Amino acid sequence: MTSDKGPADILHFIRNCCSAFSKKPLDDGEAKIVRFEPSADFKNSAHGVLRYGKYGYGSQVEDKNSGVLEHTRTVDQADMIPLYYRFWLAEGKSYGLVGLQSFGGLSCVDIVNRALVNAHKMMHKDWQLTMTKVMPNDVAIYGNKPVRSIKLVTKNTDQNIVERALRPSDADTKMDVELFLRARGKGSFGKLKDLSDKIGGHMEIGDMEFSGAYANVKVGSSFKKIGVVGVASTAGVIDLTEDVVLDANNHPTLKSVSDETTRHIVDFAKMLG
Repeated sequence: MTSDKGPADILHFIRNCCSAFSKKPLDDGEAKIVRFEPSADFKNSAHGVLRYGKYGYGSQVEDKNSGVLEHTRTVDQADMIPLYYRFWLAEGKSYGLVGLQSFGGLSCVDIVNRALVNAHKMMHKDWQLTMTKVMPNDVAIYGNKPVRSIKLVTKNTDQNIVERALRPSDADTKMDVELFLRARGKGSFGKLKDLSDKIGGHMEIGDMEFSGAYANVKVGSSFKKIGVVGVASTAGVIDLTEDVVLDANNHPTLKSVSDETTRHIVDFAKMLG
């Protein structure tokens, strides 16, 4: 809602929450914790880093080469990683867009969603704040693009066809398997918006079973890797791995992930009006 409608200016509410969650982290009671670190805001937006981690179990941190024990982590210590966030409110409109980074299968979407919805409900009992996943295949700028290549993936597998072909030295070796398919000439696999229905549950080729599928579509001058079918929340996720700059800890730099997130928000906003 814009500032002249509803209970409050939503952007003002979001910024206040980001500040409050930087002083007192979110704890879902299930060994997950999120601490906000707001950065300087741009017009109509709030952005920064979410320090996301898990606690509740002890572990030992050692040097992978020497085996020397560096640190013993207790059950009250959390292994924190940085995840980027951006909230953008369309000026004069009744919607906003949120970009939340995931990393290595770790995501804080649910815990952030619940915290904001609950905080708003406590302040304005007659109003409801809702957040809904916007799928790229539902947006014309992505959904109508022809798909020239597809990547099928499965994680942590010991499937027989790979074992027979490569005979790993350790019989218990687990593998990540990716199968890349490219249409020749001017051919394609159809439009992105139709691809999930076309694939359906047929994620088997020969003896191989795949748990996820990504489509590569060209938007502007670059290709976007977008989840089509996946486990849990990977469907509809835009993969920025090839588009960001990594720091010394192999996490995206704030500027690079901020720039990429902004570009996608602009794309979505153009279509939503």
